[in-house]
Amino acid sequence: MESRCTCGALLPEDARFCHKCGKPQFEEDVARLTAQEATPPAAPPIAAPAAPPSGATISFKNARAVLITMVAAAGGLLASVVIALIAASLAPFVLCAAGFVAAKLYTSATDSLSTAAGARLGWMTGLWMFLVLMVALALGAIAVTSPAGWEQLKNSAAQFPQASQLLALGPHDFLIGILKQLPFSFFFLTLLPGLGGMIGAKFSARRRPS
Repeated sequence: MESRCTCGALLPEDARFCHKCGKPQFEEDVARLTAQEATPPAAPPIAAPAAPPSGATISFKNARAVLITMVAAAGGLLASVVIALIAASLAPFVLCAAGFVAAKLYTSATDSLSTAAGARLGWMTGLWMFLVLMVALALGAIAVTSPAGWEQLKNSAAQFPQASQLLALGPHDFLIGILKQLPFSFFFLTLLPGLGGMIGAKFSARRRPS
């Protein structure tokens, strides 16, 4: 007797599946396939997100980094003013120390800090110091435009021979001389704190227990 599938295809003798539609022809095959369809496939394991490189978020978008570098810059500026009155030759060490402190403050609540991230923290610290310097120079430039302000500046700088030479040129030439020094000031105020930040990051990595 010919056997046919429900799709109408003529089946060979003892065929377990329809060669046309693939439907199983034996009860055990139907039960097995039904059980397989009822069991949901196992979900693939979710890979844990890769940890970002150490210090990868050190930027002006990092509120913690911004706050720490601003605090370090404020301390560095205050120390620089004091050191300038005592021993101006120590000013580079103060700038390095500002970057070092920024890196130490940041690593106090983090696992690690790479030397590149420490350099970025120091550079940000130096940048805040440079911006404060720019604001101070802008206010000073406004002040010296008046005769009274110029005379007051000359009297205040009489004890600094190098400044007295610039003041002898007149207000206009004095401001031009200050502007010419800005690129060097930017390089000086950002490079040294950046170096201090690198040292601070290395020092913290060595002292942190494994």
